[in-house]
Amino acid sequence: MKLFQRATTMLALLLGLFMIHQQINSLTLHHAPAAGSRANRTSYYWVTCPTDRPNVQRLITPLPEARYYYSSTYGWFDTSHFDAGNPAKLIEDVATAVSQNGGTITITQSVRGGLTGYTTTYRISGYLPKEQATAAALGIYMDWSIRFEKWQGGLPRGLFGPLTPFAIEDLPTQYLGFIEDAQQLNRAELFTCYLDDLETADSPPHLWLIEPERNHPLPQIKRLTNETFEPLILSETGWQHVVWPDSLLLHPLPGSSITWMFQSDETWYLNQK
Repeated sequence: MKLFQRATTMLALLLGLFMIHQQINSLTLHHAPAAGSRANRTSYYWVTCPTDRPNVQRLITPLPEARYYYSSTYGWFDTSHFDAGNPAKLIEDVATAVSQNGGTITITQSVRGGLTGYTTTYRISGYLPKEQATAAALGIYMDWSIRFEKWQGGLPRGLFGPLTPFAIEDLPTQYLGFIEDAQQLNRAELFTCYLDDLETADSPPHLWLIEPERNHPLPQIKRLTNETFEPLILSETGWQHVVWPDSLLLHPLPGSSITWMFQSDETWYLNQK
C-alpha cells in the first residue's frame, strides 16, 4: 500500500513537472541534452589566436543562430545573458566615475518584455586607482548578477519562472559577456580561440534525477543550480565546475569603502520611471 502511495505521489509530481515544462519550455530531466545540428554559416576567415604560435591559424565561422550553445568542455551558454545588465556600459561608467574622482552608477535589467525590471545603484570611491577600474567593474557586475538572480526568484516573479534563478548557464554566460566587453573580443573568435567549437543545443538541464538509495524504491528529483561564475558540466562522477582558461581569468576587486559599495536597489514596473 505504501509503495502504491509513493508511486501515485511520484506520478503526480512528474505530471506537475510536465505542465511546468509546457508553460516555460525549459525542463530537462537527467543527462545533458543532445547537441543539435550546426547552423548554416556564411562568413569565414582565418586568425592567429593569441595563445597559438605565429604560423598557426584557425578558421573563424559565425556563431550558430540559436538561444543556447553547448560545449563538451564548458557546458551551456544562454545567448540572452551575454549582455545582461549591459556590462559594456558598466565598464564605461566605472571608468568615467574613476576619472571624475568617484561617483554613482546604476545597472538596470528588464524582464518579461519590459513588464518589470530591476535597478541597482553603486557608489564608486574617489580613491579607486584608474588601473583597477575594470577589476572594480567586474566586482560590481558579479555582485549585481547574484542580486539579480535572487531577485528573479522572489515573489511574484518566481511563480512565473521557477527554474530561472541560478540556472546552470546564467552566471557563466554573464561572466563571459563581461570578459568579451572588457577585452574587446569578437565573440566568434573568443569561442574558437579559447573555448572550443560550439553546437546549438536544447534547453540546458534544470532538473535531474538522483538514483534512489537503499530502502528508497523511487528516485529523487532535484533542481540543478549554479551559484558560481564557473561553467558546470556533467562528468562520470557527477556535476563538476570547470575553471576558465587563464587567458579569460580576471579577478574581481572586492567592494569596500575605498573601492566600490552597493547602495540601493529597486523593482520597477512597465518602465524605469
